[in-house]
Amino acid sequence: MRNFKHVQDVEEWLEPMGYDEFWVKLSPYGVDAEIRADCETSIANGASQDTVLSVMKSLIRIEFTTELGLERRPVTPWVQLVD
Repeated sequence: MRNFKHVQDVEEWLEPMGYDEFWVKLSPYGVDAEIRADCETSIANGASQDTVLSVMKSLIRIEFTTELGLERRPVTPWVQLVD
């Protein structure tokens, strides 16, 4: 499994993936032909491919976050120094 330290690492990894690329890259993580077949059925029944992909990315992010105990990257406040 990739080395994710924060939730945002997962989001940044998933975000640029297209529909076909998603299935290829996620197959080592158990996202298999059966899951894809369910998604294809949803698309055939009228759901847009973009919507299905967005939902799948969200589900994977949640699963990885839970499974790996990931937290959000700490926010560092931006402070402007004034002379």
